[in-house]
Amino acid sequence: MTFGWDGMEGHFILQTIDLTSTADGKTKMVCTSVYETAKDLDVMVGYGMESGMAESYAALDKLLATL
Repeated sequence: MTFGWDGMEGHFILQTIDLTSTADGKTKMVCTSVYETAKDLDVMVGYGMESGMAESYAALDKLLATL
């Protein structure tokens, strides 16, 4: 999928998500983001992307634990 937001008009990130079953019955998720430039990555990190993703994954973990 592609991702873009108002903070970087005209710049898009290509994201892939791979889900793989593991031997212990869990699912491994690998999310890869490809930026147009290194500066685009720096801007995203500057906007708090890392903490935002960590919060999103924590919320997903919590939700999945209830299923």
